Amino acid sequence: MSENNKVIDDFTDEDKVVSEGNFWDYRANKEIVGIFKRYDKDSLGEHVVLEVNQEEIALPNLTVINGKLKRAVEGDRVKIVSLGDQKSKQTGRIYFDFEVFIKKTNDKD
Repeated sequence: MSENNKVIDDFTDEDKVVSEGNFWDYRANKEIVGIFKRYDKDSLGEHVVLEVNQEEIALPNLTVINGKLKRAVEGDRVKIVSLGDQKSKQTGRIYFDFEVFIKKTNDKD
């Protein structure tokens, strides 16, 4: 709507679009440990779902996370640590990086 060609900001909390599900906030919580469950399709491709304390947590659909978790299968224990902004040695581009650890289900503790 506009009034005299001015946009009216009449939005309220009732108009807010809220994401369904639990997502890992990797900027606030630097580490997550859980059981690899599956890849779920989303509008941008797919994202990983972990089980953490009997609750499913979706990881962000980021190439660096998805690429590092490609060898994980259902039941593997994984740990992901948020490293923050990194600069690519090849392109000089800044990207958000993560350390990923995978303990295969057949590994002994």
